[in-house]
Amino acid sequence: LFKSKLLSSIVTYLKPVSLHNIKKFEKIYSVWANIKMDGLEGDYLEFGILKGKSLMHSYKCSKRLKISNKKFYGFDSFEGFPVENHKFFIGDNFSTNYQKVINTFKKYKNIVIFKGFFSETIKTEEVKNIESIAFAFIDCDIYESSKTIFPFIKERIVSGGFIMIDDFTSIDENGNSIYKAFIENFKIGEDCVLYDIYSNGQIFRII
Repeated sequence: LFKSKLLSSIVTYLKPVSLHNIKKFEKIYSVWANIKMDGLEGDYLEFGILKGKSLMHSYKCSKRLKISNKKFYGFDSFEGFPVENHKFFIGDNFSTNYQKVINTFKKYKNIVIFKGFFSETIKTEEVKNIESIAFAFIDCDIYESSKTIFPFIKERIVSGGFIMIDDFTSIDENGNSIYKAFIENFKIGEDCVLYDIYSNGQIFRII
């Protein structure tokens, strides 16, 4: 009983979002380790960077593992969501300062930030010229944001590449989720396999 109380106290001392982020950061490092082991070509794309914490962590993981010749692309509207149909995923809960994010990353030459809704930024010439993706991290929370991303990724992700999706099964008031958008574009077991699970996130690998 004492051990159970102690363990419960330790776990519940941390906020749920902190536990989630610990697991998420661990999985990001694991993916990069596999990218190095298999020598995968391609860049890193993150959709929904908010303040840039995961983007910075991913960049640091690649450097720690001495992975070179990668470009890092971060996408965010910095204006909230294209629609609001979820009680938690609303603009008021995800506000951030675009200029502050730009200032954080401006000294990193191989990190590029794109401002705007994904449906618009993926149509720009610079983004369309991205040829290959080794690691795509989808952290945009809702179906409407994600549904334009997956066709773009599918055309560019390399064999063995990773798609990591946060808030994979979060359901909005219309019954939609990022899971729905994902399976509209990828067939699990044919196009990809499940690589790992963390909290409300899942990671798939292209086969």
